[in-house]
Amino acid sequence: MKKFKLLLPAVALAVAGIAGAASRGEAPSTLVRYDDLNLNSKAGVAKLHARIRGAAEIVCVTLDSRVLGLREQYDRCVTEAVSQAIATVDNVNLTDFHRKTRLVGRQVVARN
Repeated sequence: MKKFKLLLPAVALAVAGIAGAASRGEAPSTLVRYDDLNLNSKAGVAKLHARIRGAAEIVCVTLDSRVLGLREQYDRCVTEAVSQAIATVDNVNLTDFHRKTRLVGRQVVARN
């Protein structure tokens, strides 16, 4: 069974004021399964990437706010959690998909 636990990044824990919880092993986390996906196909890789992104948003929800500074911390938390999850899976197709997705996102922002 292929799965991994997505953890709230340590930086986000400190920012959210829950660093004490992390030191007790209570860091927010969620399980992401991907045993049903074919990571040799673009569709499977895209689906796993979407699952990872969704899980990161759930794990980082304590930082989700309309307050500008907190919103930036939430975005950073999600970005770090996704990157950590991609590294944990350690699949070249997923890593390449993630890199391309991030590059496209940066180009869109740069054009606006």
